[in-house]
Amino acid sequence: MINRRIWDELSVKWPLAFWDDWMREKEQPRGRSCIMPEVNRVYTFGDRGNSVDNTFWRLYLAPIRLNDQHVDFSNIDLSYIKMPHYQRHLADQVRAATKISTSEIQNSEASIRVVTYSNQMEFRSAANTLGIQPDFKNGNPRASFGHINIAYASGRKTFIIDVQAYTKIQRREEDWPYLWAGSDVVRS
Repeated sequence: MINRRIWDELSVKWPLAFWDDWMREKEQPRGRSCIMPEVNRVYTFGDRGNSVDNTFWRLYLAPIRLNDQHVDFSNIDLSYIKMPHYQRHLADQVRAATKISTSEIQNSEASIRVVTYSNQMEFRSAANTLGIQPDFKNGNPRASFGHINIAYASGRKTFIIDVQAYTKIQRREEDWPYLWAGSDVVRS
C-alpha cells in the first residue's frame, strides 16, 4: 500500500500495464522501497493469462500459498517496519547472522545465515540454490530491499546480500539501502 502523497506523485504517470516492473525503474522508487511482509498475503491466479513463461510460473509462482494461520497484527509491535527503523532492524539481523557460502546453504546448521554476492551470476547461483526468483529488474534483484533478499531453507532464515551492502552494514554505515538508488533519493 502507498500513502496519498506518493499516490499523488505516481498516479499522473501510472502505466497501463506492467506496473510492477515500472515501479522498479529508478524514477519511481527514488530510494524508497516496499517492505516485504514475511506473512504472504498474495497468490497468483494461474499459469494462463500472465506475462511469464510456464517454467518460471511453475518454479516460482505456483508454489506461493496464502498464509493459513491467523496473525493478530493488532497485538504486534510493527514500529520496526517504518524507516529508518526497518533498515536498522534488518542490518542488526544481518550482523548477527552467520556468514556462509552458497555451497554451504544446504548443510549449514546456523539458524540465521548470510550469503554475499558480488555480481548477478553469484546472486543467481544463491537464488537458484534457495529456490527463489533469480532475476534482476533495472539492476535490482527482484523482491530485494537495499539488495538484500530473504529466503527460508529448511526453516532457516537466509539473507542473500550484495557484498557492498554487507560491508556497509558491518561498518554501521546507514546509507547502505541507497547504494543503487541514483541521485534523486527520497528519505523518510
